[in-house]
Amino acid sequence: MVQYNIRIICLFVLTLVLLGIIPVQRVFSAEKIDWKGSEPKTGNRLAVLEFSSEGISVPIKTLLTEQFRLNIRKLKMYEVLDASMTNQVEIFYPGEEVYGECKSKGCIMELGKMLKVNYIISGTIVEKKNEYFVKGRLYSIDMEQEVHGFSMENISAVDSIRLEMKKLAYNVSGLEVPDTLILGASSTTVSSNMVKKDQKKRKWITLPKIPSKVKSLIYSTAVPGTGQMYSKRTYTGLGFMGAEIIIGGLALLTHSSHQKSWGGFESTYNSYQQETDPGTLIRLRPDIIQYARDTRRYNSFLKGLRVVGASVWGLNMLHAYIVGPDDIFVRTGDPGSFTEYGTKPRMTAWDILSGFGVRGAILRPLFRGSSLSAYSPYTDGGFSIVTPISLYFGSVFTSLTFELSNYSFYTSGFDQSITGTSYTTALSFDFTEKISFGGKQLRKYVFIGRSRYDDGKGYVVGGDMVYELGSLPLYFALISRANLVNISSLGASMWVTIGVNVGLDIP
Repeated sequence: MVQYNIRIICLFVLTLVLLGIIPVQRVFSAEKIDWKGSEPKTGNRLAVLEFSSEGISVPIKTLLTEQFRLNIRKLKMYEVLDASMTNQVEIFYPGEEVYGECKSKGCIMELGKMLKVNYIISGTIVEKKNEYFVKGRLYSIDMEQEVHGFSMENISAVDSIRLEMKKLAYNVSGLEVPDTLILGASSTTVSSNMVKKDQKKRKWITLPKIPSKVKSLIYSTAVPGTGQMYSKRTYTGLGFMGAEIIIGGLALLTHSSHQKSWGGFESTYNSYQQETDPGTLIRLRPDIIQYARDTRRYNSFLKGLRVVGASVWGLNMLHAYIVGPDDIFVRTGDPGSFTEYGTKPRMTAWDILSGFGVRGAILRPLFRGSSLSAYSPYTDGGFSIVTPISLYFGSVFTSLTFELSNYSFYTSGFDQSITGTSYTTALSFDFTEKISFGGKQLRKYVFIGRSRYDDGKGYVVGGDMVYELGSLPLYFALISRANLVNISSLGASMWVTIGVNVGLDIP
């Protein structure tokens, strides 16, 4: 009897085991991922890129992408990166229709390596005539190939998309779709309010896509620096924007001073015209001369600011177009910190740097030529703008620079003067690598430029000794300039100035 009971128990246990083989095998086969006969080599880290869209609103697209990402995470077949980690890296890849949307295989592979994942999913959601189409691809970064493609068509409602994308999560994970989701598809109701709301946002007129370089140019044309910011050159954009703000502020201050001097001139001159007392006339005459000189100087300075402002604006537009998205730039999460990745520069000679500098100077003429021997020099000021347009001659770095400075020479009786403003376009040659004196922290420049003066044209040559304040973008410099100019009233003239220069360079 005991043996009979043991035999029955064994038979019962064996039956249970046999009956349990089928679900065990089912689960085991479900966990196996075998797309196109390719087994994953290493890891299961997965990044789901933001789905691109046509005809649907951005919030709905973002919602569907995030739900798709959460559905895959719940199935626990992959270690899915959060959206914040996925969006931490932005990639501009040559050949993409829209920069920032990584669709091509090459771009996907580069992005996957940067994210340090094993798989990436990229997809598109399209709405046409109240029907929705979803297409996507699963890429293996380790094998550098597409391992699975998926699509859905003729979905009649946004609510249906949400259900169907749950099925896609099972499909991508290599799992069978539960019967509850299959049954639920037939009972899904149409959210008419959602559909109507989405239809209102539909684009009835499709404009041609504007190339990213042209977009960058348009932005910087409207507001200086914004094109550079669009192209991930944040510091350069801030430099151009700050330079125009500084120039505009100086223009306003100079205009105010010009109005005051002109008002003083008119008032004093009118009094002079009406006055008959010789003593008063003698007293008023120097004031009239001084007001006239100040008015002329402020007017010349304003003209110079307009030229400099227009030049900086033009350079800003040119630079925005040149650095417009074309190569690969990777955003590392640090605002304004971008690293060039994986491509050679477009230009071999020109090296567009992100540096931009504005420097103010105090200048004092020390030596004068024979034509100015009867005149006494006076201390004046100026400023220079170091542009991000540069050129390499071997190890010698050369940058395009604009310099504006005042000059003033008076006779002992102040009855004659040579005053005005010089506008110089120059090249600054950095010989720091060639001259070891002072180390690399003390930079050595040679300055050569062409100048336009109020009453003549000429050349400027000189040198700068620039000291960098460690990690701060601040610079102190001792500068010298030799001005060679053909003045209309004096002929060929020359003077040499030395000065102190203080500036801010945007790294």
